[in-house]
Amino acid sequence: MIKQEQWHGTDLYILENEELSLSLCPSVGNNVIRIYDKAASRGVLRAPDSLDTLLGRPVHYGTPVLIPPNRIRGGYFKVGDQEYQLDKNEKNNTGNHIHGFAVGRPWQVTGYEENGDTISITSVFSTSDFPELMKQYPHELTIEMTYELKGSSLLQKVKVHNGSRKPAPFGYGLHTWFMLDNEPQKWKLRLPVTGAWELGPDTMPTGRILPLNEMEGLPDGITLEGVDLDNVFQIGHHQPLAVLSRDGYEIRYVPSEEFKQWVIYTMGTARNYICLEPYTWVTNAPNLDMDPGVTGFRTIAPGDSFTFNVLLEINRQ
Repeated sequence: MIKQEQWHGTDLYILENEELSLSLCPSVGNNVIRIYDKAASRGVLRAPDSLDTLLGRPVHYGTPVLIPPNRIRGGYFKVGDQEYQLDKNEKNNTGNHIHGFAVGRPWQVTGYEENGDTISITSVFSTSDFPELMKQYPHELTIEMTYELKGSSLLQKVKVHNGSRKPAPFGYGLHTWFMLDNEPQKWKLRLPVTGAWELGPDTMPTGRILPLNEMEGLPDGITLEGVDLDNVFQIGHHQPLAVLSRDGYEIRYVPSEEFKQWVIYTMGTARNYICLEPYTWVTNAPNLDMDPGVTGFRTIAPGDSFTFNVLLEINRQ
């Protein structure tokens, strides 16, 4: 079933089957703000209690879309002869850009359907709809996103088309908040990664990738009690995957191979939630003089498209 509702004066789309119910808010970054697991009787995501709450902190609830992800130092980078100056919007007067240009901006729903046991909805974001954005990022990108709900799985499919005459630098990430039910000691995180990016005092990668050291247990799984993370990890040769589990309950977060990095954030010592952030490129990638195969930096050629997906599935025993 799919239905459209009003939520504090804005459109909310509800996709629901026998196992899951999810709420999509296209007008605020096309954010899936809520997933409720009917079988387990629990909220899967950190959900806002009102539209004002979401608007006040649009990156702190649900599944915020980051284009580009994380930070760009000074909001500035250069690709070829094209210079870019993104908004310097990070708090505490750092002068950096953070979280990208899609956060909080509206997407347009272009269609939805129910086909057998699959429910889907498609939305589009076009940079050319925002003159203030085109001044910072002068590329006509059309980003089409489809969410498909089937059983206890949610698949996000994304297609990005560059309609401009120059290669468009493009990085993508998600800032997904999963609930820990105030019981971090019962939850385990498994994250197959090869190393951790060294971060400077400004939390920007220095260009060095270090051994996992105290996080060496991540590929096999660590308990989240007492864990305090705001770390950037290199996926390396592993399949992109994060597994959050407890007591016969497992959440698998599986990005496609285009994703090269993970950021894991607990906002202090893990208690009620953890943010799992898959990125196609690492923080400040355009300004790192490194192999794009390591940083994930890429451009989309004029007239070309870039496609990828992210699967979220829940398994219960």
